[in-house]
Amino acid sequence: MLSLDADLGGLSLYDLVASDVDLLSRVESGVFEDERLNRVLRALAPEERRVVLALAAGEGVTWTEASLVTGAAYPMAFGERVRRKAKRLAAEQRRRVSERHEGPPIQER
Repeated sequence: MLSLDADLGGLSLYDLVASDVDLLSRVESGVFEDERLNRVLRALAPEERRVVLALAAGEGVTWTEASLVTGAAYPMAFGERVRRKAKRLAAEQRRRVSERHEGPPIQER
């Protein structure tokens, strides 16, 4: 089990699984104000996204419980897979942001 402050590559678990979805600010269209979070959620399959949102809604306190609530056939394995995938996607977002801000390395002649 990880702390909600655990770094997922620029996002924290709290960013993905706040105890109340309403704490995550949404705009009128239903997407979240934090575009990094939207990118992570869009990269998840619908059943994976349901697990993240179930955890955020407090329908489970662990990834396994959230996965069980969504009806996954193998909740422990599926919950763990979703957790790892969300972490990997967040790390990719962080990498892309840092590359954008740092730019390509300058080569000396």
